[in-house]
Amino acid sequence: MQQDKVAILIKKAALEFEKMSNPYFAEYELTVAQYKVLKYLYGEISGTARVTDFEKCYSMTHPTTLGLLENLEKKGFIERIDNPNDKRGKLVSLTDKALNMRDSLLSLGDVIENRFTESLTKREKEELVALLLKLLCKSAD
Repeated sequence: MQQDKVAILIKKAALEFEKMSNPYFAEYELTVAQYKVLKYLYGEISGTARVTDFEKCYSMTHPTTLGLLENLEKKGFIERIDNPNDKRGKLVSLTDKALNMRDSLLSLGDVIENRFTESLTKREKEELVALLLKLLCKSAD
């Protein structure tokens, strides 16, 4: 198997990031995937999101997303509420527990990313982000 293929290297980097990150999040009884859901919600002005929002943002399947949300709800980080604009759907909202941890969790996310990319210069990190966004057909705005 060739080790210089872009897709293989991206997957390996993602796996290494998760392996390095999970011990940090264990202190909060979270996984990296669960943290990503909370981080998404922290960035929402309304403080809520639809299940499909997570699926699109993180390219997750519906069952995977539902499993993450179920676990976060059991742990008291989120709640699912009726969507006033769609009687069939639910909105995901942060609980006080998650809101109280916001600054700590976002800071921890920055620490982990900085540790993971510490071998890169600032310019290399910017180039990597731009190239990954290009691969994902998005602009680097």
